[in-house]
Amino acid sequence: MLALPVRAETVPAGAYLIQEGEPPENACLLLSGAGCREKTANLGSRQILAVHFQGDLLGFDCVLLQTVDYSVRSLSLSDVAFVSNQALLDLAFQYPNVGRALWRETLVEASIAREWIANVGQRDARQRISHLICEVALRQARVEQREKLTIQWPFSQEQVGDATGLTPVHVNRTIHGLMSSGLIETDLSSITILNWQALQDAGHFSPTYLNLQ
Repeated sequence: MLALPVRAETVPAGAYLIQEGEPPENACLLLSGAGCREKTANLGSRQILAVHFQGDLLGFDCVLLQTVDYSVRSLSLSDVAFVSNQALLDLAFQYPNVGRALWRETLVEASIAREWIANVGQRDARQRISHLICEVALRQARVEQREKLTIQWPFSQEQVGDATGLTPVHVNRTIHGLMSSGLIETDLSSITILNWQALQDAGHFSPTYLNLQ
C-alpha cells in the first residue's frame, strides 16, 4: 500500500475532502487532525454521521457505487493523502490479506454507524454527549498512545449539535451539567475527563462497537 501513488495536502478546518454526489474516484487517508462524515438534509441542515482521526481511510466504502452518498470535511487543520480507489481495489484483489483488511475497515465503520444511530435515536441529551466524549477519548488515546484523560475537542457547540441531534443551547446546557456533576472540565478546545467510569455510565458507553482490539 505504501507503494501506491498518493497526493498529499494540508487542508484548513472546514475543507471538503470528499463531497456528496461525486463519483468515488479517490479514498482519503487522514494523516493528522480530525474530520467528520456528514449528510445535508432539508433546507441545508446537516447531520454529522461519524468523527474521524489519524489513520482513518475514508471513501473506499463507496468504491463499487456510482456516487458517494455523504461528504467528509476536516474539523481542524489536517494532513491528508488521496489515493485512487481503483488502485486500492486492484491491490485488494491481488493480495487477499490487503483485501481482508480493507473489508474489515468497512465493517468497523458500519458498526460505528449503527451505534451513532442508536445514540441519536434512543438516548437523552446527557447520554448522547457523554457517549460522544467517551468515543473521542478512546480513539484519540489509541492514535496517540497515551492516557485518555485529556483530549483535544475538535467540535464547536453547533457541530456537537449536528452530531447528536441537539440545538447549540441544549448542547451548552448539557456540557455545563456534566461539568457541574464533576465528570469533565473543558476550555472549549480540550476536555479533561475527571471521572472516566462515571462518564461511561452517564453515556451508557461500551467500547465493543469500536472493535479496537
